[in-house]
Amino acid sequence: MMRERAGKLRLDQLALALRNLGPNHFLMPMFAAIICVMYHRWVSVVRLETWFALLTASVIPLGLVSQRFRKGLPDARMAEVWIRRATLAYLLFALGWASMVVFLWAPHDDLNNLVIVLLLACTVAGNGALVGSSRPLAVVVFAVYGTALVAAPLRDGGLIYNGIAALAVVFIFYLAWMSLQIYRTARDMLMLRNDKSDLIVALAQAKTESDIARERAEAASLAKSQFLANMSHELRTPLNAILGFSELIGARAFTDVEKHYEYASLIHGSGQHLLTLINDVLDLAKIEAGHFELRESDVDLGRLIDDAAALMAPRAQSGGCALEVAVARALPLVHADERALKQIVLNLLSNAIKFTPGGEVRVFAQAGPGGGIVFGVADDGVGIAPEDQARIFETFGQGRHDVAISDKGTGLGLPIALGLVHAHGGTIALESELGRGTRVSVHLPASRVREKLKAAS
Repeated sequence: MMRERAGKLRLDQLALALRNLGPNHFLMPMFAAIICVMYHRWVSVVRLETWFALLTASVIPLGLVSQRFRKGLPDARMAEVWIRRATLAYLLFALGWASMVVFLWAPHDDLNNLVIVLLLACTVAGNGALVGSSRPLAVVVFAVYGTALVAAPLRDGGLIYNGIAALAVVFIFYLAWMSLQIYRTARDMLMLRNDKSDLIVALAQAKTESDIARERAEAASLAKSQFLANMSHELRTPLNAILGFSELIGARAFTDVEKHYEYASLIHGSGQHLLTLINDVLDLAKIEAGHFELRESDVDLGRLIDDAAALMAPRAQSGGCALEVAVARALPLVHADERALKQIVLNLLSNAIKFTPGGEVRVFAQAGPGGGIVFGVADDGVGIAPEDQARIFETFGQGRHDVAISDKGTGLGLPIALGLVHAHGGTIALESELGRGTRVSVHLPASRVREKLKAAS
């Protein structure tokens, strides 16, 4: 992260320097043409044309690099590549301009020589400020133009020219110090701008996350409210039965002993229903807290499914629902928590029977891909809308078609099944189409399969 930030900062510094150099692409050839007109009295036309052509050619690479840099919006990881390209292009341009010392210098002509020294001094001062934000380009300025400015007077020598060279050295060091201040100011300014941009992005992201968290909290609050409403109904019904029948027994409203046995049986059934509800809530709490402990053994999944189907057969019959068992032959044993597996099958069957009035429910088990086991329940009932398919596995979540069913339930069956499947390292898949039915498949990994044990049994 720090390297990426540093790379972005160096690219921003380079972008500032290249933007400042933008006018040079057409201004420098214009300046060169004016200089050639001025120097035709001292220098031959051939040498002037050669220098002008060299300078014009040296501007092209810098212009191309600047244009591609602005259009390409380079990534921070490409910072070093772009800095090398820009530095090389700028070096060619600087060498082309500084070559006036070679092509335009007329020995022992004071006016000619002083104009060249003046041009080079202005070039060092101007370019040192223009590219000061980028250290590699600033180094090129003082290395190329500075060397030319010092070397030019030394060509003729003498007290005056040697003094001008000495002044040039002092002048270059002063400009280098000023360029360093420009570099530091530009760096601090760009760092502040980047920090501000990062802060804005972080604030926007935090707001987005806050909105998502708020929406989830509101959804959870709504789901809990619906759960409490459903639970109050689920708890009130058996409690009313227990209180009503026990009051009748206590008041001795009936002298028939058989009636007392009947009411006692109803009270017992209501108590069992209450215990089931409480166990569901406790199981879900353990699963969500990660405290659910598996008591694993080698389980005959086919026998377990037969037992679960037998338990649910009366409910299916009362709902006019046909219940079919389709378990593959020679199914291997499964190393799992038998009670948890049975709970999964019962929860899936209960949901399927509830939402398949007068239809067909099929519970199946077979070998799965990769040596695993697949079991589950399929029905041709009301189906689940696409927008509800993820929600029904959430705690207290229920599909919207539940409002058309008299027995709404608590919305805990599928979340408990999902938690128990995950506790076994498995996955659960839902396929459903509204009005066509639903298929819920549980996939247990190959590590749960006990082939040899099944063969031995």
